[in-house]
Amino acid sequence: MAEWYEVWADEGLNPPYLLLVRETKDGRVEILDPRGDYRLAYVAESYEAAREWLTEDEYTRVTGRMLGPET
Repeated sequence: MAEWYEVWADEGLNPPYLLLVRETKDGRVEILDPRGDYRLAYVAESYEAAREWLTEDEYTRVTGRMLGPET
C-alpha cells in the first residue's frame, strides 16, 4: 500500500485528464492512469523526477476543489 498519493490534472482538456501519483515501498514514484484499470504510465526514481515528467506535459497537482474552464 502506498504511503501517500496525489492527483494531477491536465486542465487543458474538458473534462480534465487525471493521473494518480504514489510512492512505492521501494521509494520509487509511480504515475498511474485511472482509465484502463490504473495502467502504469511512468515510474520515476524520485518524486522530483516524477514532478518534472508531469509538469513537462503541463499537468498540475490538484489541491482542494478545482474550478472548471470559464464558459
